[in-house]
Amino acid sequence: MSKRLYLNLFLSLLILLFGYNFASGLIDFWTIRIINILAIVLAGFFLIKFNPNLLPKKENSTFRIKYLFPIVIGIIGLFLATYFIPLLIYNLMEWEWTDRIRPTQSELPRYLTLLTVWAFLEEIYFRRIISQKLFNEKGLSKAIWISSLIFSIAHIFSDNGLFGAFIGGIALGYIYLKTKNIWLSILTHLAFNLTSFFVSPKLTKNLAEFNSYQKISLIIILSFGLILTMILIIKKQTNNKQAELKTSR
Repeated sequence: MSKRLYLNLFLSLLILLFGYNFASGLIDFWTIRIINILAIVLAGFFLIKFNPNLLPKKENSTFRIKYLFPIVIGIIGLFLATYFIPLLIYNLMEWEWTDRIRPTQSELPRYLTLLTVWAFLEEIYFRRIISQKLFNEKGLSKAIWISSLIFSIAHIFSDNGLFGAFIGGIALGYIYLKTKNIWLSILTHLAFNLTSFFVSPKLTKNLAEFNSYQKISLIIILSFGLILTMILIIKKQTNNKQAELKTSR
């Protein structure tokens, strides 16, 4: 069963990367995004044998308002990590740091719609399908590490870089697998996307204020601390929730 699982994950990732690679050779922004969406949908349906009823089984989801506090901490940590780790690499390699393409005012609604759709699709594919499949067969640790590796490889054509995506995969995977709530991970992913979208240009505009190896390194250490804090708090909160459920039975 394990060999078949890994083979299916590998083939699904190949489908995804083939679509992304094909799209990367195109010029039109929206054509690229449409092909990327089709690729991730096809890769996801492949894993469930094109039958929505074969989605991996999961336990009942949990949600508490207090989950939002560590998640906000984690989003800040993720944003700092995915911005400053590539910046550090660019500085070490002496490459020029440039901001991402910014939409015009008329294009902004379409960009925001795209960010929302993309957060939804990635969480369904990487967390609800891949992470859940791995969790059901391999347990929490392997599910997080393997799904994060796949998430990272899938971002080979992304501006965030492989390592930033790997860290993001760990955080999002942990949120989903501990709370069993896919909507919580979707909202976290969307909040991160929106934070990056709106805050990154402001940081780039004022880059001279903290563009030194010492400051960048300290910010990266801080980002890891924030992500770890999020994980520890969610672990405690979900463990307490499970203990309460056992006591009430």
